[in-house]
Amino acid sequence: MRNSGGAAVSEPPERFYSLDALRGLAALSVVFWHWQHFFFSGTALGAYDLARLPLSRLLHLLYTQGWEAVDLFFSLSGFIFYWLYSKRVAGRRISAGHFSLLRFSRLYPLHLLTLLLVALGQYWMLRERGSYFVYPDNDALYFVLNLLFASSWGFEGDFSFNGPSWSVSVEVLLYALFFAYCRLLPIRAVILALSSLLGFFVIETYDLEVGRGVCSFFAGGCAFLAYQAIIASRRVGTLTRWLVGAAVGAWALTFIARHVAGFELRAHPGLRREIFDVMLMWPVMVLFPLTILALALAETRRGTLGKRISFLGDISYSSYLLHFPLQFVFFVVITSFTVDRSIFYSGWFMLLFFLVLLAISYCSFRYFELPAQRLLRRQRN
Repeated sequence: MRNSGGAAVSEPPERFYSLDALRGLAALSVVFWHWQHFFFSGTALGAYDLARLPLSRLLHLLYTQGWEAVDLFFSLSGFIFYWLYSKRVAGRRISAGHFSLLRFSRLYPLHLLTLLLVALGQYWMLRERGSYFVYPDNDALYFVLNLLFASSWGFEGDFSFNGPSWSVSVEVLLYALFFAYCRLLPIRAVILALSSLLGFFVIETYDLEVGRGVCSFFAGGCAFLAYQAIIASRRVGTLTRWLVGAAVGAWALTFIARHVAGFELRAHPGLRREIFDVMLMWPVMVLFPLTILALALAETRRGTLGKRISFLGDISYSSYLLHFPLQFVFFVVITSFTVDRSIFYSGWFMLLFFLVLLAISYCSFRYFELPAQRLLRRQRN
């Protein structure tokens, strides 16, 4: 949908390739953050030299802050769900049962498969080596919580089994909250903004993970409502240029501030909490929603954006849930032959790992997730 003039666009494209690509890159960012798993001894992180990791200068923020990409996931979900489902849910054109089936069929097959694989691996690890690998809580109770998608609803003590799936557990809660909002409340930016801010209260008083999800999801919903208003405006071209520039500036400011903040944290320990709060709020409330909004507007104006790498979005769920089981396998195989972990600093080893991850993620998506999804959805007909 190319529109080079200043007239209102009025309708979004059929698919946001740029947001698919962004979701895929976010999933891979988490893998860089989890590279430290290779330096665990049992469930305790051992010493490792960050400077020796491949491309450490270029990828420093991913190695140290890659966990924040999960907040980007939540924000993307908020944007996409308000785009695809909000009017249909509010207008009662989709039932709670159908909505639940759509999400269950997409998420649960791979979640169950990776849960079983990691459970078997952790059992073997405990029996053969005397300790679990990375994630400590792997008993029957946590297995049931994982089965029910409830592993991160505030009942847990620590991460368990396939640890990255904690965010999928929170997403399930967010889907229920989203459906209730659309059915019971008007779809208004002020309601979503207040709900996003409420997430910080949840972080402080109840649960960090759930609070992060609430903050980011509804901030993403706000971004969609802003997008909807802008494409209906006659100033869509001007606003798009300004917002794209603002997003680029926000990322530049973030890269600069992270290095400055690192110095301040060491120099002024008394400011640690205040700086942490600002650093937590900035990506959730500004950087990520602004980035999503700018990309969506730019793609709406251009026609397509990021189409060549949008396949990363198709396999993002696969790469996100499969990367820890794959790390488990690589770790067990390599440490069976040597106690020397210098190989995990190797660039070629990292390249091999990512190539294998992308290959099995594609196969999982194409030959397991899509067929399972179709099978489950056919049961409704």
